[in-house]
Amino acid sequence: MKLGLIIGLCVFSQVVLADGLPVITLQPTNLIVSQGDTATLTVAATGATSYQWRFNGADISGATNFTLQIPNAQTNNAGYYMVVAKNATGWVPSQMAWLSVVSGSGGVVPFSNATNTGLYAQARSSLDGSVINNGNAQVVAGPALDQMQPVGLSTAVSNGYYGKSFFTRIVPTVVPGQTVYYRVDIAYTNIYSSSTLTQQSTVLNLVAGGGIYPVPSAGDLKFPGWPEWPEPIFMVSDWSFLLNGAKSTPTNQIRVPGESFSLTNLFWGYGDYGTPTWQWRKNGVPLGTPQNFVGGMVGEAAAAVLNVTNAQPADAGIYDVVVIGNDWIVGPKTVLSVQTTNGCGVFQSPRLQGTNLVCDLLGAVGRKYQVQCSLDLVVWNDVATLSNAIGMVTFSNAPAANAIFYRTVLLP
Repeated sequence: MKLGLIIGLCVFSQVVLADGLPVITLQPTNLIVSQGDTATLTVAATGATSYQWRFNGADISGATNFTLQIPNAQTNNAGYYMVVAKNATGWVPSQMAWLSVVSGSGGVVPFSNATNTGLYAQARSSLDGSVINNGNAQVVAGPALDQMQPVGLSTAVSNGYYGKSFFTRIVPTVVPGQTVYYRVDIAYTNIYSSSTLTQQSTVLNLVAGGGIYPVPSAGDLKFPGWPEWPEPIFMVSDWSFLLNGAKSTPTNQIRVPGESFSLTNLFWGYGDYGTPTWQWRKNGVPLGTPQNFVGGMVGEAAAAVLNVTNAQPADAGIYDVVVIGNDWIVGPKTVLSVQTTNGCGVFQSPRLQGTNLVCDLLGAVGRKYQVQCSLDLVVWNDVATLSNAIGMVTFSNAPAANAIFYRTVLLP
């Protein structure tokens, strides 16, 4: 916005409809209900005037209240739910909540490596790669990669093996024939310090057994035995020197319509059991096609970059990266809000204090603005850079003796 000052008098200001984005004070949370029951999800947000619930990334028609009810919940209602809180300033997404609908039968997964003979089929210590002789094996499974949880009882591990060939576990949050993500965790004693360590297997993507569906095989399950396994896959920005200065995107970004920008997550890529891939998701739903990790070396750094062009309010949501390889894992989430008004900056309440022009700059929270001035609306000169930490920041400047105009420019 431009603000004109003629001989110290302010020509105009702008009326603002909303002072800030909604603030979510109660997030929807994961929920498990029995088939046929009513599932209720709730959100609370200060400053919100309306809501829009989404299921697996798509808007739910008519779901515009702070509470969402799913009567007579069935297994096809299971999935990711989230809500966008809105007001005249913009759109703010809630966190994602997963709804599990338990049918009573449950899908069946294997629980034994007794018949496995491949490389690293035995559970191995992450200390020195030796087979584990003291520990307990536990199935961890669920309908989505970030909805895996311990299932059933654990069993003892001896010489790297656990269970017998007929051992199975029932996963109550999936039904027979449904896709299930599955791994086995081994809790064992550190022989050097007597502390408890956990060794995770690779993750398998299976079709759950039960009913007419046979119990799937765990033959491809592996227990890598290197000292660095497992370790954090996603990197902090301090490690950006590995990728020529690339840094992971901070969370809780606020953007304005029309902006183009990139989201970046850095991670380790492992090529031990084939070429890993990575894929961005929005609200838990994959975006585009999986991308191959370029390099293939064990422990090589890589960057997942998502380019957003001409951002719009509907782009508000939760973004993350899934790395699919030795250990399938979901990376840190980036919360993207979109501010639809005042994003480029609005001068309010222009006034004189002594010989200085003073204005309140209303804009996007956490963004920086360049204030510029001009004598002819053609040539613009930089005056000051303002950090708008809370959405409102005060600007003060000694005006020129003749007519002068001010404007703000939103910085990247």
